[in-house]
Amino acid sequence: MYVFRLGLFLLVTTVTSSQAQLQPLNAAVLRGSKAQFNCSTNQPPSTMTWTVNGRLVISISASGVLNSTDRVSVTNFTKPGDYRWEFSISNVQRDDAGEVTCQVLGGAASKATLSVQERGSVGIIGGNQTKTEGAQTAFQCQAVGWFPEPNVSWSVDGVAYSCNTSSVTQGNLFNSSCTLPVTAVKSSSVQCLVKIPALSTPDSSTVFLTVVKLAKIDQTVLIAVTVAFSAAALLFLIIYGIFFFCKRRKKKSSYQEELRRARIQSQNRTPATENVRGRDNRGHRDRHDGHTTDRVWYTNHSNKHQMPGDFFDDGHSNHSHMTML
Repeated sequence: MYVFRLGLFLLVTTVTSSQAQLQPLNAAVLRGSKAQFNCSTNQPPSTMTWTVNGRLVISISASGVLNSTDRVSVTNFTKPGDYRWEFSISNVQRDDAGEVTCQVLGGAASKATLSVQERGSVGIIGGNQTKTEGAQTAFQCQAVGWFPEPNVSWSVDGVAYSCNTSSVTQGNLFNSSCTLPVTAVKSSSVQCLVKIPALSTPDSSTVFLTVVKLAKIDQTVLIAVTVAFSAAALLFLIIYGIFFFCKRRKKKSSYQEELRRARIQSQNRTPATENVRGRDNRGHRDRHDGHTTDRVWYTNHSNKHQMPGDFFDDGHSNHSHMTML
């Protein structure tokens, strides 16, 4: 009978112990910080053990807590109907990452995963910028010394922008960079945000873009400049026209004067005798009543049309000379 009762007790204990639950199932913490897990059961366990990556780090029994260290501890938060213990690892290191288990005597182990991450630095190269309105610029963010590979994004005046991140490894850490092209429209605050699971809020770096608007020219000044330029151009055209007209007129007058001089010189070179030689002396002797009459007339070769009355139509009168013999 005693053996039966003992077997029944162990069976009930095993069933109730198998209901142990571990929270959280995935924990991501920064190196050097504290990792905490909670293990709870419906019945008070006779023995509870904790392991990290298969290494026994602490155990709990009716006699107390065993194997606790400065870095590893357990705290009892049991209350009626809820038997709960909190397991903590202080100053977490990269080799603590892995599997964490909580197990009660006779029950299955409840497992969780611990991720130990590295927090690096974040900065925007070049700092604040001042650009004219409409100009193109770019901001480059650098995240150095992170693990795992960080997620890098941008925020401009609170509006989120994603970007393509490029990363390289240095040892077991990541160096990442991301570039944001911007058109200068208005003055804005620009933030680079870097996030890893161990951070509840992303780390950020903030710079400011100052946009300078081009000064608008006063309309009156613009009109005055336009009128002055137009007047100067018109005056230049008038002066050039007068100069060209006078030069052409002078050239024409000189040409006419040269023609007149050439005509006068040509006339002066012609001798008067040539005009005399140009006439024919025709004589005719008539006899009347025993007298002989010589008739002489001159003809201008330039016009030989004979007209009645012994005249030639050359614009000159022909003279008749009578010689009495």
